Amino acid sequence: MNYYMPVVNVIGCGFAGIECALFLAGHGIKVHIFDQQVSHVCNCDRCTGKIKGERSLVCENLLKNELEFLGSPLIKEEERLVKEGYPGCKATKVLEYGKRLIRSKDNIEIFNARICQINPREINVIATGSNTDEKMFEFLSEKFGSMRLFRQRQVCPIVDNIDLSLCHKKGDNLYIPLDYSEYLTFVNSVIGQLNRLNIAYNHKFTRNTIEELAIQNKEAIRTYAMMPLYIENIARPYAVIRLHKQERGYIIEGISSKLDKRSQLEIFRSIRALRNVELIREADVLDAVFINSRFVINDFNQSLQDHNLFFAGEILGVNGYLGALASGLYTAMNVNNYVCGKRMVALPQDSLIGSLAKKITKTCIIKNNATAINYENYELIKNGEELSNPIYIDELFSRSFESLTRFKEVYTNGKYV
Repeated sequence: MNYYMPVVNVIGCGFAGIECALFLAGHGIKVHIFDQQVSHVCNCDRCTGKIKGERSLVCENLLKNELEFLGSPLIKEEERLVKEGYPGCKATKVLEYGKRLIRSKDNIEIFNARICQINPREINVIATGSNTDEKMFEFLSEKFGSMRLFRQRQVCPIVDNIDLSLCHKKGDNLYIPLDYSEYLTFVNSVIGQLNRLNIAYNHKFTRNTIEELAIQNKEAIRTYAMMPLYIENIARPYAVIRLHKQERGYIIEGISSKLDKRSQLEIFRSIRALRNVELIREADVLDAVFINSRFVINDFNQSLQDHNLFFAGEILGVNGYLGALASGLYTAMNVNNYVCGKRMVALPQDSLIGSLAKKITKTCIIKNNATAINYENYELIKNGEELSNPIYIDELFSRSFESLTRFKEVYTNGKYV
């Protein structure tokens, strides 16, 4: 048991950092929060123009209910905005509210500073995400190793209008087998777009994009994103394009690009099965610092190497402000227990927030080939068809509420010792 209450440093003043700081301050812990004063670029659905499917809406509502039940002040502010019919970007307003709220707390002290390293003797929560300082990135890379910290996130394209007669289907996955000639056509199409755009071969390409791989050698894309595999009743193909079903269309796995939409369409349409394809979301590569969580943290968002160090938010690989709030709250719960000398706590798997926490530490990133960990992806909803059944939805929300009620009673009564 700690006989004094140490200060907790929260590095990062976004959704995760604010949620974490408010929870800790609410439990009597002194918090120093470091605001790096980086402009907020909102990627909420309203600002990006994303159209939500039924599954996304159910998951979003479930996660909001769970966060509100667990006492998140930021999600309560969003609910207030919804009730008042606020027409603008709610995420931005919630972040502004959070920054005002931390300034009003006596046991939260705010420092406007960019942090480039941490003191291992102090308790630190890193919640900087894509705003991680360059020197801090280097510090963490040296601490955990270059294969356990990444600076870019791959955004794979989502396509529709595929010729399914030329694909092999297995569950929610599609496989497009390519012979040598068709694979070479794809590579030459990439090179052709570079020539059309007058992009020189000495141009600084983004790592592991199809254009960067294509100029290395003709086999690079095949060995990185289109590795051949055995497909039932088909002779072993030279290369394979892998696709996974989404709410609308299919995501092409392993593919990223910084080329424009027209170029991407022409490249994909060089494949017979994709000759009439439509791009729902184009490929991209985003600046988003994140750790290879499986090899850096335990199930409680605590560093395996340094127990005084915790992580929250986008740096864990989560995407979207709801995921950031959920991870910030979960991390804060465990920091609070750590400070008080209590056993760490795992959230129930019947809840979406518990599934999020588990998914983070089960995700393995290879070759920096990472996509975002979304709260929409978890396995609480086994079959999309069940969403049309109101009884199933009621049971889903009831299981979540009951499991979190039991958890909250145990946690607040201090039984995690």
